[in-house]
Amino acid sequence: MRDERRTSRLAWLILTLAFLTCIGLTVGTPMGVRWYIAHATRPLEVWLQPRAGIVTFQNGRSSALTLVRARQEVYPRSRIVLSSNDAEALLLFYLPHRPDRPVSTLQLYGETDVVFVSARTPRFANSPLPHRIVLQVNAGHEMRISVGGDERTSLLHIQTPQGSFDLAEGSYTLAVDAERTELSVSKGQARIPTGEDEILVLTDFQRTELTAEGVGEIVSGGQRDLLRNSDFNQPIGSYWHPYRRAKERGDQSDGTVERVSGERNFILFERNGIGHIETGITQEVNQNVLGITSLHVNAVVRVDAQSIPFCGESGTECPVMIRMTYLDAQGGLHEWLQGFYTLEGGGYSNVCDVCEGGPRHIQVPTGAWYPYTSPDLIPELRKRGIQPATILRVDVYASGHSFRAAVDEVSLLVEE
Repeated sequence: MRDERRTSRLAWLILTLAFLTCIGLTVGTPMGVRWYIAHATRPLEVWLQPRAGIVTFQNGRSSALTLVRARQEVYPRSRIVLSSNDAEALLLFYLPHRPDRPVSTLQLYGETDVVFVSARTPRFANSPLPHRIVLQVNAGHEMRISVGGDERTSLLHIQTPQGSFDLAEGSYTLAVDAERTELSVSKGQARIPTGEDEILVLTDFQRTELTAEGVGEIVSGGQRDLLRNSDFNQPIGSYWHPYRRAKERGDQSDGTVERVSGERNFILFERNGIGHIETGITQEVNQNVLGITSLHVNAVVRVDAQSIPFCGESGTECPVMIRMTYLDAQGGLHEWLQGFYTLEGGGYSNVCDVCEGGPRHIQVPTGAWYPYTSPDLIPELRKRGIQPATILRVDVYASGHSFRAAVDEVSLLVEE
């Protein structure tokens, strides 16, 4: 009798465990699958593209720095060192299945020492996680950072000798040395931990510095933007106005100027045709600038495709161009011009010999958002004997035959 009761209890125990296991599998398996789909990640592809000066690279498994002359794939724990004042390089982050358009771009200038820690992206499309990139910046003369570039949000975590912070989608400038870290936000949001559960948030046109004593005060403004609707949050027509001119062949396409809205608002220039055309947007400024101490042109540009190498035979047909028209103190009319291109070849030069000042156009990676900040134009123009007095207008346009290009965050920053 006792054995029968023992057998009965054992049977009930087995049935109970089987039932609980069944319930656990029924509930836990879908939850586990959902968790895996939401949190599983894979690495982004990371490439280093040298542009000028001495750029060196150290593989994470090596102790030697080697000179980089061509595009170089970068792996976790690799170190990148720019060791001359004229050095320049790009660090580009791509989805493995889409190597034509980076999800984030870093421009490195001057003496720089950066360790690439990691770059991960969700394995599945319906994951809510962002692209996440982690860098250790030991030193940097001037880093221009563009975070974000596709449908999924991006987050860049940066560690410096003075602390760490997260950068959401936007544009930033970073300078790091042994004593301090200087962080400026052009557009976006920087989150800096300042203590237990305390976060300092920087937004557009704010800057601060990190030292051994902690985070400094937030400095706002200091510069004034002469342009309206610089970030294209409002429709074209409010301040910017589309235009087309210098069309060479009447039977060909006029091209399109379109405002694209979403995570990033930008202006897209597109045309498929033969013969020259200039298509873009313009804004009347009409501002007196005799009293200003500095003048910078900022923009974030992207070139997806172009049919004419460089900027054409004369250097006037770039897929993205920015033109500032102004008067000097004597009433003389002038133009400042900067172009951007991605395609080389054709025996052409990147210098516009027929443009005032002979600007050198800038090559940008195909499909990448490229943050650009001009040098201070006041001393640059004074070297040529020009004192700008009145800025008349700013044009942002595409020039050439066939092209697809975009521009965002165009600003004309002055300091008085």
